[in-house]
Amino acid sequence: MGTKPSVQVRKSVILILFCLSLFLIGIGPTLAESGTDFAGKVLMVDAAAGKLSVMKEGGGTRFAFVVNDKTQFDGAGLKSLKDVKKGDNVTVNYVVTGSQYIAQKVSKK
Repeated sequence: MGTKPSVQVRKSVILILFCLSLFLIGIGPTLAESGTDFAGKVLMVDAAAGKLSVMKEGGGTRFAFVVNDKTQFDGAGLKSLKDVKKGDNVTVNYVVTGSQYIAQKVSKK
């Protein structure tokens, strides 16, 4: 009789962990897609290579972003990477994949 509560506790813990795992698997893609915003001035655009370098407003941090076919563009006259020019003030929403900063959205201010 002394082992029954212990078995029930273990089953409850396993059930809770299982439900938590399913929950995290379900919301994982949503969290990954939210991305991080980085605002700054465009330093370099290489449309052929799909690269965009931006320096943080006020100087300092510089990021090189990878732009792909999934990257969205927002702002006056901004339809593709070819429309982004050196000196433009932009906000890049990005996610980190491996060692690359992948631009999800580029918005021109």
